[in-house]
Amino acid sequence: MFSAPFDPNEERGTMAHINDRRQFARAEVKWPVIILSSEDQSPGEIKSISQVGASIYCQKPLPAGQELGLEIQPPNCQSILVFAKPIWAIDVDSSESPHCFVFGVRFEYISEEDIQFLGDIVAKQSQ
Repeated sequence: MFSAPFDPNEERGTMAHINDRRQFARAEVKWPVIILSSEDQSPGEIKSISQVGASIYCQKPLPAGQELGLEIQPPNCQSILVFAKPIWAIDVDSSESPHCFVFGVRFEYISEEDIQFLGDIVAKQSQ
């Protein structure tokens, strides 16, 4: 799906470098997400999403290589529950956002219904 796996010891890239590796159409969104790990839960914001993954802004680093639960909260819809793995990460230095880290995640499990819903969102944005 993506050309390089997430390696916590690897130097973090830039957003332009990450965008160049995308292989699937994405929708730009601002959806709240609850990130559930074995250690705790953290709020975040999804900035872009596809049927196979998402970019998540959050205030603290995600556990490297660990499968996470995500409760994605699209507006006016039921939450989407997925299991995902972080595959890339960058630090964000921005006074415009309270979020300090950006992670790309690959969905490991998502229902067929939610895949269709996300496909419809992506298709509507690309019209």
